[in-house]
Formats: sequence, C-alpha cells, structure tokens
Amino acid sequence: MKRLLLFLSLPAFVSFVACKSTPSGTVNCPPQPSSAPCNDGTTVVAKLGSESITMADVDKSAGSELFELRKNALDKLIMDRVVEPLAKAEGTDVSQYLTKLAESRVPQVTESEARYFYTKKKTRLPPQLSSKPFEEVKEVIVMGLTRQKRQEAMGTIAEELKKKSGVQILLEAPRIKVSAEGPSKGPKDAKVTIVEFSDFQCPYCGKGREIIDEVVKTYGDKVRVVFRDFPLSFHDHAQKAAEASHCAEEQGKFWQMHDWMFQNQDKLAIEALKEGAKGLGLDVSKFDACLTSSKYAKVVLDNVSEGKAAGVSGTPAFFINGKFINGARKFEEFKQIIDQELAK
Repeated sequence: MKRLLLFLSLPAFVSFVACKSTPSGTVNCPPQPSSAPCNDGTTVVAKLGSESITMADVDKSAGSELFELRKNALDKLIMDRVVEPLAKAEGTDVSQYLTKLAESRVPQVTESEARYFYTKKKTRLPPQLSSKPFEEVKEVIVMGLTRQKRQEAMGTIAEELKKKSGVQILLEAPRIKVSAEGPSKGPKDAKVTIVEFSDFQCPYCGKGREIIDEVVKTYGDKVRVVFRDFPLSFHDHAQKAAEASHCAEEQGKFWQMHDWMFQNQDKLAIEALKEGAKGLGLDVSKFDACLTSSKYAKVVLDNVSEGKAAGVSGTPAFFINGKFINGARKFEEFKQIIDQELAK
C-alpha cells in the first residue's frame, strides 16, 4: 500500500494528458530547454559544409512543440503576475494559494464515487490497483481521484482569475496543414473542422473522445470532426482496433464501433472485436474477413505517416482549423479556439 501511495503522489498520475511513444516508454511533455538563443531567426546555429541551418529552420522543425513551450511559459508568467499579489496578501505562494482555493471548492471524493470509478473505469487504473479488490485499494483511489479533481479545479480557478483581471491572450498557435480525410461528423462546409488523431487503446484518447462529444453537443453543425488513426506501437491491440473501425465503416457503423471500442478499451483483442461487432449488428462474416485480411492496414499506416509529418508524436492530437492541441486538454481550451474561429 505504501508503494501505491507513493505512485499516486507522483504528479504524473494527475497531469498526463496524452499517450506518447518514446524509446523509454510513455511520457507527457517535451523537456524544457536549459537555455535558448535569442535572435530574429536569421542567426546561423549550425553549418554543414557550405549549407547553413538558421534558428528559423529550427523553429519550423520544432513546430507545435515550440508553441507549446511558449504557451506554457506565457501561462506561468500571467499566473505569477495575476495570483502572486493575492497569494502574498495571505502570506503564501502561488501554488499554495491555488491549492487552498481548490480544496475549499472540491470536497474529498466519497467512497461511493470511488467505487463507481473502480467499477466503470477500471481500465484507467494502473495494474497495481486494477488487479486488487476495491476494499484493498479504496483509500488510494479516493486520494487519487480527489487530487485529480482538485488539480482540474485549480485550472478552472486560474482561468477565472485571469478573466477577472482582464487578461487577453494574443499568442496564436501556428496553423498546420492536415488533410481532413476519414470518417467524419458534421457538414463538410462547417466553418470549423477538427481533425483528431487517436488510438483506441490509449486511455487519454478515451478522455479526448468525451471532450469531442461535448464539442459536438455544444456547437452542432458549426463544427465538423474528422477521425484519423494513430495507433501507438506499445499498445498491442491498437493497430487491429484501428483496422476494425474501417471494417465497421464498410457496413456504415464506424461511429458505433468507435464508441464501443472506447467504452471497452480492455476488450480490444481480435476475438473481442468480433464479439463487439456482432453486438452492434454487423455482418460478422464480412467483418471477420475484412479484419483477418488486414485490408485497411495500409490506410492506418498512411494516417500515422501523415500525423507524424504534421508533428504528432502522441495521442490524442487535435487540429482545429490547423491549430494544434496536444493531448486531452480541457473543453475550455477547445472552446477558446473554436469561438475565435467562428468569430472570424
């Protein structure tokens, strides 16, 4: 139990928002640079014989990751300037001040809430927890869920304080050209198109799906959502699950299969996929032949290749009219960009 408590005390338990493939496993964010040259982009930072590489070339290659670093740095600067005076007035620092507000707003998760999570969303738990009876891990789950809800509340509180202070964010994400090809929801002439790269076995993609559902519910026909595959190599069932979605699409049931797989992320082995297809009313013999033949394997790999070319390195990844959002971020982040696009 002590080891599990230590595991849940790690920031990673509540702060990871994306599955990413790296040589060492799954990570969340790119490392912060220890220093960065300051120049106008024309400064030469490397030479290869007669050829030169400028800082502008590096920035272009860094793309969305560079923007994420700038955005995170800007958020910290803003919060320091908005919250620090309030924190100092109470004799504390920014982090402690926000934590205190979050604790006053979000009570500790109840045992019934923890049991519901354990029962319905067990696949989101690490094996050390999901393999044990609820009574043995109850305390750990209550602590973990409470910490997660309070961290989410801290983000909401931070946005409220920024809005109250009249903060205007003028930094814009770069637009990246991504083909809106694949299964979609919404009209083709919608003013806003969201291209999503996702992995059916990635737990953060399950959270991303919930956010997209909220976007569709909020904006209706003003938004078009396009789903593209990005199965990660360390998810053993992700490739076939992606192929299964296209096999279901052949029979007009892509979104039904899409929803079923996200609701059953622990049941994505081939035989389980066939059972899922049967339950959705698909012609199982056709579905089986399609899946067994790997008919859509190349389609899936082509999606992955285009995602990588656009800067995708983990899932979920979203492009809102070309503006990149990395990971299952809050609905408010999606809303801010969508509202900006609709206002143009």
